[in-house]
Amino acid sequence: MSYYKLIYLANKCPIKEYKSSKYITGYKLLVHTDFVDRVKGVEQSAKDCKVAFYITDSYYQLSDPTSQVLVSEADLVIGHAFQFELRDLNGAILCNKLCLSKSKINFYKIFSSVFVCLDPTDLPEVKCLLQSAQKKGLKWSIYNSNTLSDGTYAANPTAWQTLKTDIQTKCKSQSFKRELLQALRGMYDEQDSDEENSYEEEKKK
Repeated sequence: MSYYKLIYLANKCPIKEYKSSKYITGYKLLVHTDFVDRVKGVEQSAKDCKVAFYITDSYYQLSDPTSQVLVSEADLVIGHAFQFELRDLNGAILCNKLCLSKSKINFYKIFSSVFVCLDPTDLPEVKCLLQSAQKKGLKWSIYNSNTLSDGTYAANPTAWQTLKTDIQTKCKSQSFKRELLQALRGMYDEQDSDEENSYEEEKKK
């Protein structure tokens, strides 16, 4: 391999779009090339558990590669995580962000109908998926419940900072528009807020 090709590869943006499928749906899934095999593994888990990931967020470009981010999004900005909700194979919501974060029965309205969500691990398909993902080395926590990652940040925050700056710098010229991704995330968070308000109103009845 030539010297110039080595230089090109060393400076090439490592973030790629993961191809959507029956089991990976929703918004565009952008991940680091080192994380692709992990996604393939949980895609198989989804198939085995008869559920589909609906992607709500993944890698996004920072305006400044050295900027700090929320800990909950630390692995997103290096392409080693994605955020999601779970749907059945017909596209109906099975367990979303609120559901994944709850440990008791909750009632809240989705579009004019009442949706009942149990502790996520009480739902067989969700339990199957989360257990399978964790067995394959991915990290999931009820405190960051709509995210699956490989735990790069938690393993070494100092090394993560260097890695984050490097990846964000290499990908700065790519067409990963932070503004659009933030707008989409904002729409999703607003929907979650409306659902939670509906849930609180339902409790008062």
